[in-house]
Amino acid sequence: MASETVMGIVLSSGNIGESDRRIVLLTREKGKISAFARGAVKPKNPLVTATRPFSFGEFFMYAGRDSYTVTGAEISNHFDGLMKDLDMYYYASYLCEIADYYTRENLYAGNELLLLYQSLKALEKQTIGNELIRYIFEWRMLRQSGEMPEVFGCVGCHKTLAEGVKPEYFSVSNHGLLCAECVKKCIDGIQLLPGTVYALQFILSTPLEKLYTFKVTEEVLGQIKEVTDRYLAVNRNHKFNSLEFIEMDMGF
Repeated sequence: MASETVMGIVLSSGNIGESDRRIVLLTREKGKISAFARGAVKPKNPLVTATRPFSFGEFFMYAGRDSYTVTGAEISNHFDGLMKDLDMYYYASYLCEIADYYTRENLYAGNELLLLYQSLKALEKQTIGNELIRYIFEWRMLRQSGEMPEVFGCVGCHKTLAEGVKPEYFSVSNHGLLCAECVKKCIDGIQLLPGTVYALQFILSTPLEKLYTFKVTEEVLGQIKEVTDRYLAVNRNHKFNSLEFIEMDMGF
């Protein structure tokens, strides 16, 4: 069988029997794929660390009838720091669960892969807080999947700040911001601080390499959390195991 090479990140990993391992990879070339690594549980097997969660690099494999089999790997980043801190581990696992949820098999996922890689790097560096990284990643994945709310203008009258309208009320039911006039017809509008509106616009529009270079006040972070949680509660019907641990740790 012909060997293939893909670049990817291990989203999840589980042992099969006493010696083998099944992994889910997010790859640039083929999107999300499942693969088996024979003997990867054995301590001396070179695939032991390559098939751990968060491992990023090139994977060599061949295609079977239903899945792939990994024959080797060249890992450029194991993200060891994420494995040593429980909080970072849960947040990283949650990002991987989100990536698993939004990506598809046999569909190019270069943008999603790069976003996940940069997000894991931000978590490991700890230059900004874990919670903000989480919300940034959630919003960018909404953008990538074509499900992002409108935050650059009013979804009611379709006018922007440049046209003399100030959209500052977020409505889950309307999928975005409303101005002071249009929000009168809405029952779920949340008035946002100017800093919150700017932060959401920055998250959705800034180039990826600059995405994790800003900080927000606690008040703005609280509003981002409220808006994100409300929006996803309505528009994303899925249970994420890692999120339960994160929220448990936060006291929810």
